[in-house]
Amino acid sequence: MRRSLPTALALIAALAPAGALAATDVAFIGPSGWSHVDSAQTDPNRKIDQWHIAGDVASVTYIKDSVTGYDAALALIKANFTNNKIRPSADKDFPCQGKTAHVVEFSTGPDSSRIVINRMLVPDGAGVDTITYVRADGTPFDSDVKKSETSFCAVAP
Repeated sequence: MRRSLPTALALIAALAPAGALAATDVAFIGPSGWSHVDSAQTDPNRKIDQWHIAGDVASVTYIKDSVTGYDAALALIKANFTNNKIRPSADKDFPCQGKTAHVVEFSTGPDSSRIVINRMLVPDGAGVDTITYVRADGTPFDSDVKKSETSFCAVAP
């Protein structure tokens, strides 16, 4: 039986592993005015970018992981919270790039130098994109970091 090109493409898409055709290559652009840190890329399955402010604990790390799935990454975070009795101040789904993403935020460290960790997980085909923003406890969420995250989520893959 002879099939048309659109029918053949539809069949290929249906037979592809879940998420394989849905992977995106959306770039995360770091916060304006922050310094980009060049790091050696040692794992071909993970692309890592990091930005920081000189003399400050604040940093933003973007990881594009093509191996670890979104559900697995979220399950690891939830298990860590349970095992270490961590109560996050934020733990919720939100829309990003037309998909359901997740954000968690929690504080950690000794009382004299506590930090806040805000981690976004965005599904990307069979993998996950992670944006982790670290800041000193008591410091408000940086508006340039918020702009970078909002721009990243606004892109339609």
